[in-house]
Formats: sequence, structure tokens, C-alpha cells
Amino acid sequence: MDPILDALERAAETGLIPEGSSMLLAVSGGADSMALLHGAAESAGSTGWQLSVGHVHHGWRGREADRDLAFVADHARRLGLAFAFRRCDARRAASELGLSPEAGARQVRYAALSAMAMETGALRIATAHQRDDAVESYVLARRRRGGLARLAGPRERRGDGVVRPLLTVGRAEILHYLAARGLGFRRDASNGDLSLPRNRARRELSAAGVDAVSEIAREVSVLADERARLDRVYADRVAPGVRAEAGVTIADAALLAGCPAELQRIALERLAAPFARPGRPPMTGRERERIRELLESGADFRFEAGRRIRFERRGGALRIRFREPAARPRTVYDSGTEIPMRHEAEEQAL
Repeated sequence: MDPILDALERAAETGLIPEGSSMLLAVSGGADSMALLHGAAESAGSTGWQLSVGHVHHGWRGREADRDLAFVADHARRLGLAFAFRRCDARRAASELGLSPEAGARQVRYAALSAMAMETGALRIATAHQRDDAVESYVLARRRRGGLARLAGPRERRGDGVVRPLLTVGRAEILHYLAARGLGFRRDASNGDLSLPRNRARRELSAAGVDAVSEIAREVSVLADERARLDRVYADRVAPGVRAEAGVTIADAALLAGCPAELQRIALERLAAPFARPGRPPMTGRERERIRELLESGADFRFEAGRRIRFERRGGALRIRFREPAARPRTVYDSGTEIPMRHEAEEQAL
């Protein structure tokens, strides 16, 4: 079977996208998302999926972005699928939130997709992240000294209903799928902008060769399996001892101190995620390691991460809260509609 269709069939079998479920396909018009769109449409007959298509216009690239929108809308119409779109101001979001252009675009994109999923009644949002994206994320995370959560790349399933069914499929397989069906796709000129870290990583990986990329992909797969195992351990061992009260999250400090290092890292990031700025991790790697050291010392302490989040241990309890009262979350506007900004708590780089 074709790798695209095989991955989608596996998503139905494993419950990543249950048979008969309603799903919004995030389609930019690029090769990856066009393969997702047409592959899901091919699979819908056997899976019973109820599909709709969502497109986000980020407010840049002028007429090229307008053509992307028209291109995706036309393919959705030809497939007989409901189509929704949002026009957002990614530059404004990046400026207001103090984020890079990429991070600002990502922030408005997920907020817009969530709004469109509600509009179309979709319980899942499928994005077209694939194996090469995970390899690029690994390279970027290594440079930034990221922990396991980031080295393992984008998660197959997020807590907000976003799923990534094509993570086992490579870019070459996607291009072959499109060519075999005579399907076109849109090319984003910004992919050649080497001022963007991901584009530089992609260029370097291309120069490294197929064997080197395959080796990294295998390592990422191993790391993703280990992250999934630790996620299960967190749910079974740590989460039952966590409780939320007014403006504060409380965890068992002694329990955390006795966890393996990678589980501590995952736990600290999860516990602090609700207090993070939109589009940013809750703490730096250095801050996280310092909190781990303080926890393992067994002594009471107070530590502030990012001048925003206070970690305080008193006796057996670790409390995480804002250093001061939180401001109202900022919003971005698309065509006059207010879209609440989501906190991206984990890799959310992707």
C-alpha cells in the first residue's frame, strides 16, 4: 500500500483518528498538506471520516498567499468537502507577543484552526507534519540544547485535539504520491529564506545526504517512543499527586525529586505550562536544571523562571504560580473575529 494511505489507515486502526470521527484537515496548499488532503479523502470511504478543510491566511506574502487560499478552496470544492478559512495578522501577533515571525505565525495558525474546528464541528485537527519535519526539529533542538520532549519532535497527538498522522512518512514519499496522481501543490517562496533557522537546518540536511537523514530519523523514532513511555509514567505516577487551586498548581515535591531526570524535566514543563507566555516555553533549559537541583537538595526554596513563574517548595509541597497576577491573555483578530490565543505547552515549536 502507498505510505500515505498506509499511515492514514494505521491512524484509524490505532484510534489516533477513530473511524467515523469528524476531522478538520489543515491545508496550506504545500506538498505535505495536499497529500494529507487527498489521502484522507481517499481513505474516507473505508474509515467513515467526516472531513472538512481549514486554511489560514497569515496576512503576508501578498498575492501569493491569496493564490494559496484560492488553490486550497478549489481542491476542497472538487472533493466536495466543507471549506473554512481565516485571515490573520501574524506580524502583529509576533510583535505584540515578542515572538519571531515563525512563532507568531504558528500561534495564530493553531488558534485559527481551533476556531474553524469549532465552526465545522470537527473533533480532530489533522496537520501534515511528516518525518523530515521531525528530523529538522531534532537538529534545531540539539543546537538549542533541548531536552527529550523537543528532541523527539512533534507529538503524534496533542491534548487540544491536534493529530499528526503522517509522521512516519518522508518528503520523497509524499512527492511520489502527488506525482502518481497528477496532483499539484503550491511552493512557499519563504522556504528559501536562510535567515530562518528551520530553512538552514533543511538545507544542511539536504547536503548531508539520505543515509545521514535516515540515521537521524531512526534516532528520533527511538526518542519519540521513550517520550511516549515517560508520558505514560507521568500520567500514572506524577499526575495523581498534582492538584490545582486558585492560581496555583501544587505537586508532591518528594515524589518529583525521586523521579528519573527526564521524567522530572517533562513534569516541570507540564506543571509550568499553564503559566507560560503564549508561544514560549515556560522556562529555559538552564532554569529547569536549576529547579531540578533545588528539588533534589530536599531543602525549601523559591525560584523564579523567566521573571514570571514562581516555583516554591515548602516541606512536601512544590507550588507553581505567577510571580504576580496574570494579565488578560492577548488576542489576535481575523476579519473582526476575536480568537483567544492558546498556550503551546510543549514542542509546540511545531
